[in-house]
Amino acid sequence: MTLKSTLLGSALALIATGALAEGKVTVYTAVPQNFIDALVPMFEQSTGTDVEIIKAGSGELLNRLTAEAGSPQADVLWSVDGTVIDFNPDLFEPYAAAGAENLAEGMKQSDLWTPFTAVVMAFIVNQGKLDGKPVPDSWAALADPQYDDMISSARADASGSAYIQFATVLQAFGSEEEGLEVYKGMLGNFVLSESSGAVPRFVNDGELAIGVTLEDAALRYVEGGGPVEIVYPAEGTAIAPDAMALIAGAPNPDGAKSFIDFMLSPEGQTVVAEQGRRPVRSDVASKEALQPLSEVNSVGYDAAWAADNRARLVDLWKDIVLDVQ
Repeated sequence: MTLKSTLLGSALALIATGALAEGKVTVYTAVPQNFIDALVPMFEQSTGTDVEIIKAGSGELLNRLTAEAGSPQADVLWSVDGTVIDFNPDLFEPYAAAGAENLAEGMKQSDLWTPFTAVVMAFIVNQGKLDGKPVPDSWAALADPQYDDMISSARADASGSAYIQFATVLQAFGSEEEGLEVYKGMLGNFVLSESSGAVPRFVNDGELAIGVTLEDAALRYVEGGGPVEIVYPAEGTAIAPDAMALIAGAPNPDGAKSFIDFMLSPEGQTVVAEQGRRPVRSDVASKEALQPLSEVNSVGYDAAWAADNRARLVDLWKDIVLDVQ
C-alpha cells in the first residue's frame, strides 16, 4: 500500500465515523520519538488537524495533568502505562474508539483507555561487556551479585515501563514476597536512570552490559547494527498494552477522539508494527524480526492488580532503594 492510499484510506475511515476534526489537538505523550515522527504527520495530513506534542515521562505528565485538572490544557494522553490512567480516573473520560471490535485477545483491559501497542518487557545484552560472565536469561539471574553495577534500569517512581518491570517481577514468582526478594537482589545490581530511553542506549554504547527495557527499544539498536541482543526472562515477562485516553474536559474532544481512532486504525497499527512494537489489532501482524509471541513466556501480567497497588508499590520501591542502593 502506498503512503498516498494509506492517508486517503485513513481520512475516509475517519469521515465515515464522524470523527474528523479540525483545529489543534494537544497531545501529552511518553511515546518514543520515532512513533511521533512516523504517525503524527500521517494523522495531520489525513484529518487536517494540527497536533501539538508535549513529550515527557509518564510521571511528569501525570503531575502536569493533575495540576491542570481545573483548566485542562491537553486533549489526549498517548502511550503510557494503563495503570497511570486507571489509578487517576477523574482526569480522564471513557471513549469507545472506532475499530475496538478488532482488538486482539487480552488487549482490552479498561473502559477508561484504548490500547495503542502491546509492550513486552525484555533484556538488552551487550555480550562484549559481560567480561566472560554468562548471558542472564531470567529475572533471578539479574539478582546474581556477579552483575553488580552492570545493569541499567529506569526508576520505577519516574517511569511507567520501569513500574511494569517491578510489578512483573512481583508477579513472576510464587508470591509477592518471593518476587520482592528477587527484585531486591536485582536492584542491588542496578545503575538507575531517570529516563527509560537511556537504558538501551547505555548498553548499546557499552557503558553497561545489561538493560531491562521494552522490546521495541532494544530492537531499534539490534536493527541498527549495535553489539546487542534481546533476551526474554525464563520465568515469564509482561506482555501488556500501553494506553491512550481522552482527557476529562479536553479543549478539543472531537480532535482527541479522531486522534485515538487513527492510532487504532489498520493504517496506524501497521506503522506500529513497522516501528517494532506489537500491534494491538488482531488483523495486523508483528514485525518478522521479533520472536513470535507464542514463543515468549508470558507471566500473565495482571494490570488491574498493578493499578490497584500502584501507590503502595511505588512507596515500597522508594523504601527499598534507600536500603539497597
